[in-house]
Amino acid sequence: MTRWGCFQALLFILPLPFGGAADWVWPWFAVTAMVLLALDLRERLLFQSVNHLPSLTLPVAFTRALPVLGLLAAVQVWVFFQWLWPTSVSVFETYQSLLKGIGLTSFFALALLNLDSRRRVTRAIWIVVLAAAFQAVFGALMVLTGWELGFFIEKSAYRGLATGTYINRNHLAGYLEMALALGIGLLLAQSTQYRGSFRQRLRQLVRMLLSTKVLLRLLLAIMVIALVLTRSRMGNTAFFASLMITGGLALVLMRNKTLSTTILLSSLLVIDIAIVGTFFGVEKVAERLQNTTSETESRDEVTRDTLQIARDHLLAGIGAGTFIYSYPAYKSDDIKADRIYNNAHNDHAQFMAEFGLPAFLLLALAVLISIWWAIMAMVKRNSELFKGVGFGACMGIIALLIHSAVDFNLQIPANAYMFVLLLALAAVARWTPHKSEKAPEIRRSRSAHNG
Repeated sequence: MTRWGCFQALLFILPLPFGGAADWVWPWFAVTAMVLLALDLRERLLFQSVNHLPSLTLPVAFTRALPVLGLLAAVQVWVFFQWLWPTSVSVFETYQSLLKGIGLTSFFALALLNLDSRRRVTRAIWIVVLAAAFQAVFGALMVLTGWELGFFIEKSAYRGLATGTYINRNHLAGYLEMALALGIGLLLAQSTQYRGSFRQRLRQLVRMLLSTKVLLRLLLAIMVIALVLTRSRMGNTAFFASLMITGGLALVLMRNKTLSTTILLSSLLVIDIAIVGTFFGVEKVAERLQNTTSETESRDEVTRDTLQIARDHLLAGIGAGTFIYSYPAYKSDDIKADRIYNNAHNDHAQFMAEFGLPAFLLLALAVLISIWWAIMAMVKRNSELFKGVGFGACMGIIALLIHSAVDFNLQIPANAYMFVLLLALAAVARWTPHKSEKAPEIRRSRSAHNG
């Protein structure tokens, strides 16, 4: 299998084994990303050496995204010193977090190197959509049939709720939010303009009905059904809020908007909520939101305590991955004594507590730059594909940032890798040339090698 084939396989496999949360799973993700990146760079170095080129042949998006890559790498250096000195309350957990971080940073670089053409970008998004659709169909079937299986084993929690092959329904919801965002972006890139006579418009309609656009819309509807069936309050809230926010930005900022684009964005909200929700229980999600009180939830208190940890360790942090060991000393009396929290249920607060303020700001800056690139892709690009990819990256990032305020999606490897993919796609959407194909020098080299 080629490296591009391995990259595609990794995209599809990421959510399958418990979302990568098991200790035997995530190291394979990290090692795969690092090995594929090393092999790619090795080939480019050999090509440079053989052809006596002054520099490596790299995609435009990769070179433009070096600031974000540098920020992510700097955070790993920071975690390395947390582990080395050590300032961490658990050296082993910080060491594991360092390996996870290196894997994620490698994956960011790997995505930028691989997604160097319109064809590859489209293919990667389709793979994500298909992987999410599988999760959606599997999760929905488990709920509707009562089989209640997870990843080859019977579910021990969240029975009657869609979890896919994840352990936690909220993490399936987080994955679906990001995949839906990319799928909607791809759908926008395929907007149809009906022009000409009645006969010509009828032909255009028939071609559209026979195209992959209809299949894509069907898959998105299935994913929305599964998202509703998770009964995840913030998962559903984050999806629809991010769709409204990004859709509003698109309608205000996009140049040369078509009527079909406006209708599509409106229909996504109206159809998905009014029709899909009516049959599959969106009112139950609303009921869960209404019934949420301070007596039934303690996440706000955990966030409050976590922010106190962050204040007490503002610069150095307690050490990446060590929340579970530090939290008991800060646990408030208004939280039940038998409640054990492995994570803060607020990724933003947990990152600040574990990494310290300087590293947290580096991460925040990397995300903000990526959001800006995604918005600028919608504003400045002429390519419908890259405008759509910018929309999807922007919506997906916003959705997970909203969801992460009350959950720990970014502690789940599959969702963390998906989030990093969104950051990379934001750079690809902003900087990849309109007619980008694989560099001709590399192409000729491979043709000669294969000949």
